[in-house]
Amino acid sequence: MLNDLQARIGYAFHDQRLLLQALTHSTYANEHRVEGLVDNQRLEFLGDTIVNAAITRKVFLAFPGFDEGRLTKIRAELVRENMLVRIAQNLELGRHLRLGKGEEHDGGREKPSILADAYEAMIGAVFLDSSFEQACEVVDRHVDGAVGVLADIRISDYKSLLIEHCQARFRSVPELQVTEEIGPEHGKTFVVVVRVNGEIMGRGEGRNKKQASQQACREALKSLNYPLW
Repeated sequence: MLNDLQARIGYAFHDQRLLLQALTHSTYANEHRVEGLVDNQRLEFLGDTIVNAAITRKVFLAFPGFDEGRLTKIRAELVRENMLVRIAQNLELGRHLRLGKGEEHDGGREKPSILADAYEAMIGAVFLDSSFEQACEVVDRHVDGAVGVLADIRISDYKSLLIEHCQARFRSVPELQVTEEIGPEHGKTFVVVVRVNGEIMGRGEGRNKKQASQQACREALKSLNYPLW
């Protein structure tokens, strides 16, 4: 069973115990204390740093013409929990996790936080079993499998980007305002406008205020000729 997982990971462990530890949730370890099992929390702590470093290097090499700000935004998209969850799902990591009975019953194999932590723990295990270079190669392949062409990555937090851009360019922050709520209570559409220095620069619609705000901020960035690659 672990051979199947290792084939999908693209790495064969020399020390299988490291892989098992990476797959061991704290609830499982607590239920099997007499066996002296160690959960994956320490490996997750290590793997978090390795994944961040590997993705930072990947982004740095992939976009030689981008400045620090743009590199930071792309990296942020790639290290988000939902991206790590997507990678974990591609690897079918969830079905190999060792969970306590309660966590199993509560659908722990599909919980984003558990999947993301397990992936980071696994990369920490790869690092300990081999080298930083090997761990980076593994992460590179996983990111490519989840994202496809790295140049096609798109930012999702347009609001934060717009705030940072306005602070740097205008020494002010944009103003967001919900101007309309259309439709019945159970199916509203929200309309948000963004003003920069008092001028409307973007408008967005969405099923919730957050979605509408993100769309409005994206439009504002385009109006300000900010490169969204």
